[in-house]
Amino acid sequence: MCVILVPTKRHPKPKELNDAQDANPHGAGMAWKNKDGKLCYEKAIDAKRVYEIIEGENPKLPYIIHFRIASVGTVCDKLTHPFPVNQSVSLKKKSQGKSPLLFHNGTWRDWKEAIMPFSGHKDFPEGSLKDWSDSRALAYLAYKTKRGFFRFIDEKVAIMEKNGEVNIYGNWHKNDTIWCSNLNHVRSKHSITYNRTSTIYGNNSWNDDYWGVGGTNSNHQTQASLYETQKLRDDIDGAM
Repeated sequence: MCVILVPTKRHPKPKELNDAQDANPHGAGMAWKNKDGKLCYEKAIDAKRVYEIIEGENPKLPYIIHFRIASVGTVCDKLTHPFPVNQSVSLKKKSQGKSPLLFHNGTWRDWKEAIMPFSGHKDFPEGSLKDWSDSRALAYLAYKTKRGFFRFIDEKVAIMEKNGEVNIYGNWHKNDTIWCSNLNHVRSKHSITYNRTSTIYGNNSWNDDYWGVGGTNSNHQTQASLYETQKLRDDIDGAM
């Protein structure tokens, strides 16, 4: 089912990263805005490398971290996140540039049908079906429809924009000061739920201060149930 983490006021601790990786062991990725104003990412890495980037770059908050579990597409480096929101939706493992960067949590079943009408276009990326997943398709469709596509689907998505802001879509939870797309990796859950499109600013915006820390753990059973349902579905499909 994957997990996306968006730190807003502090860097995650090694244990938090390791817990996320233990629950989602098929490759990590991270996106941040560097001191030169470029959007950077590395993917097909692990929790240790994520922490090395945090220590070495001291990236400005917010930034995005993703840990993948292969519910759609094979277990391979190129399908780890993020994917650039542009025409090529590059599969490079490391890059700097200006294109927004998309991360996805969940299983979008209708991605092939949605992307198929674009497959005959001259600018459609080259490659075979093995080069695609639902998440890469989301990045391509976000580019082709100028984000309008998100009005018609219910998926958890985080996008780092050109200016370094982070937009999140779908139902998210805040664990301490870190936005999480789910809480399957969190052993002690003190969180709140937020379920509309939101922008997370780089200067600790009102929503960080307003929502704060705390809330209840009422989402624990729901998240656990969703995880078990998703796991069963993945096992049946043979996607794991």
